[in-house]
Amino acid sequence: MKNRIYAEAMICAILFLFIGAVLVQGEIDSAEREITITNASFVAPSPERENLNGEWVEISNQGESDENLSGWKLEDRQNHTYTFPDFILKAGAAARIHTGIGSDTSEDLYWNRNTAIWNNDGDTATLKDASGDIASRYPEEAKGA
Repeated sequence: MKNRIYAEAMICAILFLFIGAVLVQGEIDSAEREITITNASFVAPSPERENLNGEWVEISNQGESDENLSGWKLEDRQNHTYTFPDFILKAGAAARIHTGIGSDTSEDLYWNRNTAIWNNDGDTATLKDASGDIASRYPEEAKGA
């Protein structure tokens, strides 16, 4: 009888831990999705080398609070990496990261490259938080890539 009560108590404890872990994972996933890649233009107008700011990736803050993206990274498939400066993305706002040269504003950031980054025949943009965890990929179906 004591063994049965002990076994039932252990099963309940394991189920409690499992359900708690699932709920916490759901909270992490929704938090990570507050800063997400919402759009991209991987092909600049021709001649591409003269229009590098036509290549861009748009990052949006779909959360309710401003986020400092300092130390976050944006990468392509070949691991070209843009590291965000001390940059606040306001709640509900979006910013584009352009390949070419320019002066950063609250809506436009510049990689300051003089050559194209993104593959014209398709690419994958990966956004990583300051800890190196993947926050978003674009296109989204590239998650398994």
